[in-house]
Amino acid sequence: MARYDFPDDAWALISPMLPPERGSSRGGRPYFAHRHVMNGIFWVLCSGAPWRDLPERYGQWKTIYNRFNRWSKAGIMNSIFNKLLQILDEKALIDWDVIALDGSNVRALKAAAGAKKKHPDEYEDHGLGRSRGGFGTKIHLATDGTGLPLSFCLSGGQAHESRYAERLLNRVGIIRKSGHLKSRPKAVLADKGYSGKNLRIHLKMKGIKAVIPFKSNEKASQDGRRPLDTRLYKKRNVVERCFAILKENRRIATRSEKTARNYLSMLKLGANRLFLKRLLS
Repeated sequence: MARYDFPDDAWALISPMLPPERGSSRGGRPYFAHRHVMNGIFWVLCSGAPWRDLPERYGQWKTIYNRFNRWSKAGIMNSIFNKLLQILDEKALIDWDVIALDGSNVRALKAAAGAKKKHPDEYEDHGLGRSRGGFGTKIHLATDGTGLPLSFCLSGGQAHESRYAERLLNRVGIIRKSGHLKSRPKAVLADKGYSGKNLRIHLKMKGIKAVIPFKSNEKASQDGRRPLDTRLYKKRNVVERCFAILKENRRIATRSEKTARNYLSMLKLGANRLFLKRLLS
C-alpha cells in the first residue's frame, strides 16, 4: 500500500458515504473503482502536485480529476465531512465547551486565477484577492476545544477575520439522532482582531461567553468590560495547531484550485483525514 492510500479500516468507514459505484454493463471503458479514485485524490492533496503528475498506479489523471470535480459540485466531500463529525459527536470526541476562531492566509498560484462563475454556489471572487502577502486566499476556521475543524469560510486575502465570525459560527452544527441540532458552545475564543460590539452582542443573545480580548481603543462602558478569562483563553491555540496540521497537506498550504468550491473540498478532505485518525487511533 502506497503512503497516502486508504487503510482498510478507514475505507470501511467512508466507503458507504460515497455514491454507489456504477457497473460497466453499458459497455465501453470499465468504471474506475472509488477506492482507486480516492487514493489518487489524497495523493494530490498530500503531495500538492498538479493533477497531470498523478502516478500511473492511480489510473488516468483526467479520470481522477473529473470524479473529484463532480463530487465537489455534488457536495460529496462536504457530506463526508458532516457524517464523520456526527460519528465523532456520537463517540463524545467533540469538545463543545469552547469554539475557537481564527484566520490564515494562503498563497495562491497563478494557475488559480481566471475561473468563470458557472455554479450558483461559487463565490464571485472565488475567494481570491491581494493582501500584503501577495495574491492568495484567507481560510476562516472554527474548531472545537480539541482542535477538530467544525466549519470553514473562504475570502480574499485582504479580508478581515471579524467580518466572517458570525458566518463561521452559523455554519457549525451537528444533527444528532434525536433530531436535536447541536451547535452552541459555552464560550467562543478568538484574538482581539475579532473584538467588536456586534459579535459580542450576537454571542450574548445566544448565551455564549465571549473570551476575546478588548482592543485598546474600545471603551469599557460598551459591554461592561469584564476581565478576560485568561485560563480559558489559553485554549485558543487549538485553532492555530489545527491550521498547522491542515497545511501539512501541500494542496492546502498553497492553493492551486481555481474555484473556491474545489479548494473548500480540499480543506474538507484534509479535515476528513484528521477525523479518521482521531476515530481510528
